[in-house]
Amino acid sequence: MTSHARYLYAAASIGLVLFATTSRRKKLRLNHPPIINIPASEILNNPREAYEKALRERGPVIAVPRRGTLEFLVDETLIPALYTSDQTLSFEEAMASVLHLRPFVSMFWGFFREIDDLVQNGINPRLSNILERICPVFIRSADTALEHKTVDMFEHAHTTIAEAMTIVIFGEGYTHERNIKVVIDVATDIAGLTGMYQNSSFLGRRFPAIWSALMWIKVICTSVFAFFRIMGPQVWRHVRSRIWVAGEEKPTNVLEYLCYKYAKNGTVGFMTYLQFMSLLLGIIFASVHQTASVAVWVVFELALRPEYLQRIREEVHNNVDPVTNDLDPSTVGDAVQNAVWLDSFIREVMRTKGDTLSTCRRTTADVEFGGCTIPKGNVVSPLVTLAHLNPANHPDPTVFRPERWHGANARPAVMSSASYLAFGMGRWACPGRVLAVSEIKMIVWSIIVKATPHLVGNKYKIVDPLNTTSVPPEGELILKPFSFS
Repeated sequence: MTSHARYLYAAASIGLVLFATTSRRKKLRLNHPPIINIPASEILNNPREAYEKALRERGPVIAVPRRGTLEFLVDETLIPALYTSDQTLSFEEAMASVLHLRPFVSMFWGFFREIDDLVQNGINPRLSNILERICPVFIRSADTALEHKTVDMFEHAHTTIAEAMTIVIFGEGYTHERNIKVVIDVATDIAGLTGMYQNSSFLGRRFPAIWSALMWIKVICTSVFAFFRIMGPQVWRHVRSRIWVAGEEKPTNVLEYLCYKYAKNGTVGFMTYLQFMSLLLGIIFASVHQTASVAVWVVFELALRPEYLQRIREEVHNNVDPVTNDLDPSTVGDAVQNAVWLDSFIREVMRTKGDTLSTCRRTTADVEFGGCTIPKGNVVSPLVTLAHLNPANHPDPTVFRPERWHGANARPAVMSSASYLAFGMGRWACPGRVLAVSEIKMIVWSIIVKATPHLVGNKYKIVDPLNTTSVPPEGELILKPFSFS
């Protein structure tokens, strides 16, 4: 290269750098929310304090660099607008991005709506019957846990709910040990794929794109492959075994609901079957991992707060066999609805356990929000602690007090609002929250009717302060035998 060419090359390079820098600065000047650089260690270890400080000082909207992109956060004043601006803020786009599901969702864009439909119409209307059918699973699982000196509470809850959801999704005929293991593996691996444990991975924190690609390869080659190989033939035989005519019979599980809904001339074709399998993978993930994680929080908090144990036991006393101390499956549906103290306890646990970033939205256009412009294609999240621990919403917000949900202020654990975002809010609030809370109640009841939970050292460890919803705390749980008699 001649000296003249070198000068031209250098000038062009400088020009491109200046152009890029000028363009970027010009873009940021366009009413862009302030960009706050928070050290990664603070975000991982003290997310509440770090985010709250930034929002109080520079809010109500801020942008924080994390995982190679800008993370947009809003304070509690913008929560109602965030969840109701459906024209410019998309739940489906956000979930596809945040949960690393875009490769899948791009081929099946109606995925989230289909999941919502099958929960709302295939599960919720039959809830009492479902609870009666799955109650024995919780009883057997608790009996097994009592045989051990200490209990891995997350494994107990995860395994129990996986078996229960196998019945809900596929039916009792699928509850073989091999099938349940496949369901457990799918729930675990897809939870990993969606980033629930990404904060604890060096690769996930530093190289998120590489991490996501490797997780996709791992999940497809292991648990998803096993799901299609082991359960696929069973599902295919089931859907092809009869003519599915809507109105003749009522579905007894999610799979049958899908068959009645989508069969053409009473028959399920191969492409429809593949669609079913994709939806079933989604409902397994959505229904197992999160519920098990919250169940751990509830049991651990109950172990630390025995003053509430007697009140919760009294609610279930009339639904317990006086000889075996087992729950009565035939009345558990009504018992779940009438368990006011346990419901209030669960709600207070979910309010105080330290959730930071809740269900988010993604901008589908440049959005004027909180006096700022959030560019198209960015994920926006509320900082939940500003709502859950706001004294204007909850007097003495840091005090754990289930009594606050009794009397005139009574609110069930499943009721969402701008001051309680455990299940999101608005059109896309978690559709399966009623079943999830019911399962948590049965996990608690099946344990406390036969044992009193204790935590060694009266403490537990928060593993991931940034993701307390999905990553349960760790602690050594002991179950000491108890009897009503």
